Formats: sequence, structure tokens, C-alpha cells
Amino acid sequence: MPELGLLDQCASITKTGYSGKLLFSTYSRIMEFDFDTYSATVLLELESTHVFAYPSNNRALQTVVQSLSHPTGIGVDSANDHLYWIDNGRYQLSRCNLDGSNVTVLSTFISPWVIRLDVTKRWMYIVERSTGILKSRFDLSDRRTIVNFTSTPVYCMDIDTEENKLYWINYDGEMKSCKDDGSDVKIILSTHVRRSYYAIRVVGSYIYYGNGNQLLMVNKSQGSKPTVLYNDTQSIGSLYVFNQSGILTTIYNHE
Repeated sequence: MPELGLLDQCASITKTGYSGKLLFSTYSRIMEFDFDTYSATVLLELESTHVFAYPSNNRALQTVVQSLSHPTGIGVDSANDHLYWIDNGRYQLSRCNLDGSNVTVLSTFISPWVIRLDVTKRWMYIVERSTGILKSRFDLSDRRTIVNFTSTPVYCMDIDTEENKLYWINYDGEMKSCKDDGSDVKIILSTHVRRSYYAIRVVGSYIYYGNGNQLLMVNKSQGSKPTVLYNDTQSIGSLYVFNQSGILTTIYNHE
């Protein structure tokens, strides 16, 4: 059963006193979560035909978009009230208004999985899980490949808008970073475990990521030692870090 969980952290982010609290469940697999403090909280259900908004005015799930094939990635453009998502089943990038109106297929790809938006600089980053990372404007102009993967598939990536960097974890368990133009690729750490990694988020000086059923935190500096924050009973598939008053919000993909 997928859970939208809240981890209430202690005053120090390095402490180990974390507790889990169930906020919401759809009784199926949730893959991606995008929180926009100015407009909406959006849930994307893996292999479902719906994109949900939560909370809605009646505090229940509200279907925003339906008739999807295999949605895997989502992003909110709060400046223009747009919702973007990846439909891996149809290899498409689509967009609609936050109320679900004006659905438009923007482009097709080979194996799309993740989408991240830099709303301030108006850049879009898309992970082609078997090839690399694409970068383009929101209208898909100036589209180009900036990273070619050396180990695939890659199912997670996040952007660090403070330092203009990208972070991802490949199938060999290597957490890598690069500048937002694709240059200066570095290995931050290696888990030494070959598997699919689905969850990574960057906030401030820290990277939060899922490794199987563990939620971990590590400093962005090379050679830093990870700290285990939480152990779930099943695999963690997506997470979101809300950097206010030490609150960490996660979504688990229970397989």
C-alpha cells in the first residue's frame, strides 16, 4: 500500500529521532510528488490513468487529468499555472492548466522518466532513462542533450538551483553531479549496490535519497558519509523535501 508519509525531524537535522506518520493512501502505487506552495499539491500514480491534486477544497483527491498510460514524472510551473508530466507508456511530455484544462502533448521521446523544472530560469530537464539528460526551454526550444549516461537505467534526478547543478543515481549505485550545462561530471558517492534508484532530492547542503527501503541523507561534498534517516518496510519510490521547520515529506512506492 503506498503511503504519503511525514517525518517530523528534531531540531538538528543530523539527529536520529525520526518518526513516520501516515497522511494519505491511495491503496495503489504512487510514483511522483510535486509540491508547489503557491498553487497545488499534486500526486502522480504509477501505471494509473490519473493525475491527482491534493488537498483540494473538499480535502479529498481531485482528478485533474485522466486517460494516461504510464505516468512517471511531474512538474509544476507556478509562474504560468501549468502542470507538466511524463507519460512513459506513450513516450510523451504533456502539459495542462492546473485545473486540468487545455491538455497538450508537447513532444515525444525515446524513454522519458523524470522531469524537473527550474521555474526561475525557465529551463526544463528531462531524464531519458536509457540515454541521458535533456535540457530545453519550457516551449522546448533550445533542446539538447547535456549528459550521456554511462550506466543505465536512470530513474531519478534532481536540480540544485542554488548552485546550478544536477544530481542523479545510476544503476551501478553511483551518485553523480554536474553543472546545469552538463559539464564537470563528478561522483559524489557510490552505494556499491546495482539496482534501480527512484528517489533523490537536493535541499541546501544535503542530498536526500532512497536506497531500497532506506531513506538517507548525505552532504553534497565528495566523500561525505551518508546518514540513514528512516527504514521503511518496502522500497522507497519517490520523495519530496519541504525545507521549513525541519519537515521532511516522503512518498513511498510499495512494490
